[in-house]
Amino acid sequence: MNASSNASNVEIANKIASTAALFRKYFPDASVNFTPWDNSNESMQDTIDFAFHFPGWSPLIECRAILLQLRIENDSNDRVPKLLGIIMRGMIVPSERWRVATVGDWEMTGTHLPQKEQKDNLFLVCKELYKLFSTTSAGNKN
Repeated sequence: MNASSNASNVEIANKIASTAALFRKYFPDASVNFTPWDNSNESMQDTIDFAFHFPGWSPLIECRAILLQLRIENDSNDRVPKLLGIIMRGMIVPSERWRVATVGDWEMTGTHLPQKEQKDNLFLVCKELYKLFSTTSAGNKN
């Protein structure tokens, strides 16, 4: 589901904004899109989705955009959701170039993988996202 559609309270909105800032810390040229999907898909309510677009094709990261999907525990109350996993896809129109998921061995696969430094930065983003979603305010203990 689009990240913008998930901002149901201040703490979740803060985590969404912090996710964008964290990604841009490692990839400052990327612009964030909080609504990568034209319409919200009810079957995707267990994700928070972002797209990060680069100015043109990036040879270092081997893509033009990255789709970031945070798999969350769908909890009906207003707490910050638990982060279950992360899927990142490097995209060019009309296809996927590479993919990494934080389930299993965190192996990056695809036809055109990013350079080592960018690959390392993508893994750092994932690690920091787990830290970000594991912290809550004093009034919102998970």
